Amino acid sequence: MLQEDSIRTELKKVIDPELMLNIVDMGLVYDIDIAESDTIRVTMTLTTPHCPMGPEIIDNVKKTAGALEGAGDVDVVIVWDPPWSPNMFSDDLKEEMRKMGMEFDEDIVNRHDTEPEPSYSPPPPPPDKKRSGLLGWIFGR
Repeated sequence: MLQEDSIRTELKKVIDPELMLNIVDMGLVYDIDIAESDTIRVTMTLTTPHCPMGPEIIDNVKKTAGALEGAGDVDVVIVWDPPWSPNMFSDDLKEEMRKMGMEFDEDIVNRHDTEPEPSYSPPPPPPDKKRSGLLGWIFGR
């Protein structure tokens, strides 16, 4: 019988080709549901809505989960809320990054995630043109 833990473990074989990290430890997989018909529903996100590798990652999730013994159809549902951020890395991945000498400063990541959008104020209008010549003399400057 299929178990969420075994599916999640199997999905660690799916690698984000841009970052070369598995999608589970990256925090891209939000939820796994198994229906009575052994249909697997994977709710996940991508690092960005414009991820060029999105279709490949989704296809690999379907193939990997579908290859499990007893698996039925595999549905992948992509959601954008909550948006993904490096804060979603697993603790194991964060520790591995630190061991490799990479800095993972959660305070910087948190500030980046919560920074307000820059406000836009339009430039002031240009000054009125001064009329010169005969029109300026007639209509005033």
